[in-house]
Amino acid sequence: MRDWIKNIFNTNEEPTLEEWRNEQSIYQFISSNIDTSGKLKESAEELPDEKKGENDLRFAAGLSDTLFNNSESEESTAQINELASIIKRFAQYGDKKSDLKIYELIANNDNIVSLIDPVLEEMGKLSVPIEPYLFPFAQDLSFKAANRNAVKFGIAILGVCQRENVLDEIKTLGLHDEFTLYTTIAIINLSDDPEGDLWELSKKVNGWGKIQSVDRLANMVTQPAIKDWLLLEGYKNDIMYEYLAYTCAVHGELDEKLSLEKIDRAMYISAGEIIEALIAGGPAEDISNYTSASIVIEQYARHSQEHATEVGNYIVLSSIFNLLQDIQDDMTDHAENGWTQDIISNCLIDISAILHRQDWEEKTWEALNSTDNTTYWSGKQAARLLGLDVWDVYWKRLLASPHEGSLWYDVLNEYMEPHVDDIIDLAVKTIPLDELATGPEDILGLGPNYSKFQSLDFILPFLERHPGKGEPILIATLNSRVTRHRNFSLRVLNKWGKENWSPAVTAAFEKLKGLEPNADTKANIEKLERGEALE
Repeated sequence: MRDWIKNIFNTNEEPTLEEWRNEQSIYQFISSNIDTSGKLKESAEELPDEKKGENDLRFAAGLSDTLFNNSESEESTAQINELASIIKRFAQYGDKKSDLKIYELIANNDNIVSLIDPVLEEMGKLSVPIEPYLFPFAQDLSFKAANRNAVKFGIAILGVCQRENVLDEIKTLGLHDEFTLYTTIAIINLSDDPEGDLWELSKKVNGWGKIQSVDRLANMVTQPAIKDWLLLEGYKNDIMYEYLAYTCAVHGELDEKLSLEKIDRAMYISAGEIIEALIAGGPAEDISNYTSASIVIEQYARHSQEHATEVGNYIVLSSIFNLLQDIQDDMTDHAENGWTQDIISNCLIDISAILHRQDWEEKTWEALNSTDNTTYWSGKQAARLLGLDVWDVYWKRLLASPHEGSLWYDVLNEYMEPHVDDIIDLAVKTIPLDELATGPEDILGLGPNYSKFQSLDFILPFLERHPGKGEPILIATLNSRVTRHRNFSLRVLNKWGKENWSPAVTAAFEKLKGLEPNADTKANIEKLERGEALE
């Protein structure tokens, strides 16, 4: 009776929070966009909760969680304690207020990945019960929420709940690179066959999700079929082969595979791509970390006697040849990898003989004229190594596809002075400058709507070297709505020097002074007026 009377006179009403469970959930979106091969359709890469603003910097799916998965501060510690405490209350009582508060804290956090492990650890310390409330709640977060943070947190909780009946639905979420990281951990925790399940998932993703899933798969691999798959397909991804080349070479046992008397062409091609990625190095372990490097390269050179028949093979062998020369001069970084002067010398002799075959130029020209982009790319690299004059090929392709930015890059890296006017004329004719020059705004100008202007990222630096030329382009980009274009244009003006500014260019610059909305670009304008160099 006392509580009833207290409630009648209680005027401190709690704010109303909206129900977050949604029929149009992310799970529903993904499950309805799976193709006949079991992979996510390309059209479904953008999740329904993606920010749509022109100036929103978007990360590739799964990248932000890779970059920002560690964050310790007083603020994050407080968030962890608060969230774990509320989760415990909900797990004990199942009250709606805690339900809504948990969702609010998760959905509005910009760095949810940094909270998940600490919160789960704190939940363990607090002995948070799974039943009867927490497990169904985690299912709802995973499969009924329209917010990606909620889905990630839900998968993480399900992964520690030890209930296998949700594994198939979790695997479905893992088809999107944004959730593969969380799915792989859940699979390891829940599956009776984590190696097989991770393999199946890894075959269906291509971006950051594949990098994350293959990394975990490789560290538990036992099956010969999966080891072969690591070498033939596992390292391939849409980001950089360098991320997985070392992992797949080591755990796929590339040294043993190449030590066989004969290998098929598929293994030879894949081995070359792995070796090339190891030599390129970058974001992960590289050839200097690979203790089987001397075995692998010696055996690859042996198999090249039979299999080096395509331009791509020539490129790999050239990279190996340069590496061997570097190691021969200084073995410091490679001392633990089995190299001897005899191995290096023998490999150099064998590879040099292959590289000096007479048919490589003919094969390179064939590749340059191919309609297959991968083959054409190999032709470009080989042409550079062989010192071929490929201007006519590049120019012909650009004339056929003037809105393809990469072709402008090719042309502008091969041009000579007599080509300058033709290049500028083509740019003026084919770039819709009027559509771009609508007045300065503070936007990034990224995405498919701006692909037709991608060539300006190459053309404007090119104009820096040619004072007075390309004024229509420069005047338009000084008035571009894209901040990057205006900054490029200011650098052009800086390189030209004021003595090369025409009245029309000067007028465009003066107009920009009064309109520029970006603080950094304003600072560049002021530097330019004072005659200072721009960074």
